[in-house]
Amino acid sequence: MNIAHLRYAVEIAKTGSITQAADNLYMGQPNMSKAVKELESTLGIVIFKRTPRGVVPTQKGKEFLAYARNILAQIDNLESHYKQQEEDNQSFSAFVPRGSYIATAFTRFVNELDFDRALELNFKETNTMAIMNGVLEYECNLGIIRYQASYEDYFQNMIKDRGLKSRPVLEYEYKALMSKDHPLAGKEQVNDQQICGYTEIMHGDLAVPFLPVTNPTESGCEKMTKRRIYVYERGSQFDLLVNVPGTYMWVSPMPREVLDRYGLVQKSCKVSGHRYRDVLIYHRDYHFTELDKLFLEKLETVKTELGTCPN
Repeated sequence: MNIAHLRYAVEIAKTGSITQAADNLYMGQPNMSKAVKELESTLGIVIFKRTPRGVVPTQKGKEFLAYARNILAQIDNLESHYKQQEEDNQSFSAFVPRGSYIATAFTRFVNELDFDRALELNFKETNTMAIMNGVLEYECNLGIIRYQASYEDYFQNMIKDRGLKSRPVLEYEYKALMSKDHPLAGKEQVNDQQICGYTEIMHGDLAVPFLPVTNPTESGCEKMTKRRIYVYERGSQFDLLVNVPGTYMWVSPMPREVLDRYGLVQKSCKVSGHRYRDVLIYHRDYHFTELDKLFLEKLETVKTELGTCPN
């Protein structure tokens, strides 16, 4: 027995006709008759009998229909309650990598919401595997994962094997981020030999299982870097970059407004392994909400603006 069977029985009692009930519910009369027989067999009673006036409930059928109507009314009330909550509530969830261009897009997105209505936003910055698990386990609707371009096949196969879909967000070379007072800040471009003598700030939870155990940005001269500070959120990195002389960090391209706010500069530096991709992931059967579309629209706008930022 299922909810559909209850609705069938109530509709038959309402119309006095299996054929009419089937028409009203957009199904074939044979399938309706079969469903009623299955329901009667499950319950061990006869629900309807045929009379010259049509199909009418038996005494046991009347008892069952009273229960069925009560159950359906409660289900309808429950669905209506939560549907109304969903319509009234502005709900959005996304797990993303630590990237200022993504955070900037999220801030602009939030500023467009209606603060006179209920609001529930879940925005978490974390590492790639936590993001993928968050989407898989329905902790969030959208995820943006980050990986080195050289691991494209590995991650695309992982996405496919887990029943997810993806679309590219941004491909870029990591930038060296530093204070405008950093000794290298005045150079048009820096090289790995110059920068490896300074103190690197890194996020400490970026390792990806099953990939070579190295730091995501480690290559060439960076392997000889002896001074590293590991942090786990972007607020700490900005404080350190601004206040600790000689610190730098490898980051995705940053919006001009963030650079100006913290007194930072970003420098191009050609280093092997520094080409990265940010990729949107979501369940195959997921349909973007209007809020999802608004966030992605803001993300596209910020991406366009990145092209005007100084290197």
